[in-house]
Amino acid sequence: MRRAESAYPDLFPVTHVVRPGYLPGARVSLDPIRMGIVWQNAPCRTLPKENRVPKDPVRAIAFARVACDRNGLLERLIERGSSILLVLDDDSITPHDLGLSEPSPDVKITVIQPILPSPLADGFKPPKSWSAYTWGALLGLFPFPGAGTEIERRVDQLQSEGAQFAVAAPLLLTPTDRHRILDGCDGSGIEERLEDSLFHADVGRGLHALERRAGISLQAAGMDSIVADLVPQGYDTSAVRSAALLRLWARRLDQSFEENSSGWRLRRAAAALDNLTMDPRTLAEEDNLRVVPGFNPWVESFTRALWDGGEPVDSAWKRWAGLERDCPGE
Repeated sequence: MRRAESAYPDLFPVTHVVRPGYLPGARVSLDPIRMGIVWQNAPCRTLPKENRVPKDPVRAIAFARVACDRNGLLERLIERGSSILLVLDDDSITPHDLGLSEPSPDVKITVIQPILPSPLADGFKPPKSWSAYTWGALLGLFPFPGAGTEIERRVDQLQSEGAQFAVAAPLLLTPTDRHRILDGCDGSGIEERLEDSLFHADVGRGLHALERRAGISLQAAGMDSIVADLVPQGYDTSAVRSAALLRLWARRLDQSFEENSSGWRLRRAAAALDNLTMDPRTLAEEDNLRVVPGFNPWVESFTRALWDGGEPVDSAWKRWAGLERDCPGE
């Protein structure tokens, strides 16, 4: 294993990755760590010879295809109290293939299925064999033609299939990726619109609009927009969930206020909550939440509003959700 930091640490607060990370497959896929496309002809990676894992519990991300080839590694991580974000990069892999039985409080595995947008993929198959586990999806975003409508349709599908969460994150496409996507859609009838979205449109504005559209759809569906279950042994579930919400809102405040954002205050408080071994609500009930580093009066009021509703989160939501709802290419 090796230490890792994702391209969007506000959305994926993992600390380690099971080497070598992703493996190229028979179809194009998505790497949640760098939010990049993995093409079929990507360089082949060599599996390590030893299954070494950290002694202390960590937040690890593992790809299912790699885990299949590294027998016993997931079990060792689980034994040492680590929480695992398992990327289902092959629909045919089942818990049995990875040596897993029915989930229990000691098995801290969250399953996430990456979903690429059209024209990179035709959709997704719900992971029915993983229905007993906490599972959700990673929605890769890019302002392709019709992307906004597709996002809403995906959220509806995920909700109907029983997904507990969906994380929406912008794809980081290289120039080579863009040319390959355009070449692959030759003769589809959308070449001109696709070329505009890939090379001429305001991509940043389009991505922000899509992320907001996904957030609004997930809110309406009653689904989480975060991975809330990455809780290593010894840490508190409520504290980790609260930290994940604070990081998500730090990102949203940055998008809403830019250089005047107070998102950094929420990130500082989230870092402290991540290491808290007790329920922060207990501290709040005792009016002692301020003993947690970073919890000034404004951060405390924001956190309480995330738990119970009200201000200042209501105003922050209205500002974030109401900006630039239009999606270029619609």
